[in-house]
Amino acid sequence: MRAGPLPAPLTWLFSMSVFRIALLAALCAGLPPALAQEQPPAPAEPSSQEVQQTVDVQSTRDPDLRPYRTMLKGVDAYADHLRLAPAAPLRFMLIPATPTGKLDGVTLHLSAENLSIPIPLAANGSFTLARDKAAYDANADLVSNKKRDTVRWRADIHTPGLPANVRRLGDLRMECEIRWAVEQDDLPFVRRNLFRLAGGPCHSSLIHVPYPVFRKLLAVQARSGERTAAIRITADQQRYVPPLHDQTWDDDTLLTLTYADESQVATAAPASTQ
Repeated sequence: MRAGPLPAPLTWLFSMSVFRIALLAALCAGLPPALAQEQPPAPAEPSSQEVQQTVDVQSTRDPDLRPYRTMLKGVDAYADHLRLAPAAPLRFMLIPATPTGKLDGVTLHLSAENLSIPIPLAANGSFTLARDKAAYDANADLVSNKKRDTVRWRADIHTPGLPANVRRLGDLRMECEIRWAVEQDDLPFVRRNLFRLAGGPCHSSLIHVPYPVFRKLLAVQARSGERTAAIRITADQQRYVPPLHDQTWDDDTLLTLTYADESQVATAAPASTQ
């Protein structure tokens, strides 16, 4: 079994001016001593002009797999936000953590003392998580047979009927909600609450959520009716930043990904309305 590697670790990108970072750092400085010690390093003195900064915030825990109870928070988030992707099934994806990584021979199971429940994996590394009372009560972990830090997970939400190079914005918003539900409690106290203060990563213009792809991008275009716009891609051409927070783009907005190694791509078909 093999799946393409992610070009970079999954991260939340928190973007704001130096002035705003300094202001929030000052607010955090007023925390009680027991909490203040969790503060990130103080930012450098701002220059006379505001300059845009991007802070790459990663989870502090093992980035590959997680406790079953934690992953169920993502299942709950899917149910809570079903309006975002009403036709898309809930699936997760297992992916290599490095460009040379492979999923050949990988297995996945829920593990606890005197408990081992296999999780079936599709050929592309995708899987589902059902609610299992025995696994929940035993506080089982979702584990693989691969070495630590060699595999990662992500939500995999796809509305049926779209071309492979077309993503629906509501599906991407759902993936963000699932990821935030699973990962937010793993962030250090101050960072977690800075995100919440900004409105959360799925709802704030201050927080950029890059979506990785397996091939270099040439362009990404959003289309909603007659409205179109170019979507920002990162310098390495392997991630794009959809407008998750911008409600002027509805959930049925389609993003067409054009890859650098192909001359023609499928045209985004209108989203079906039911």
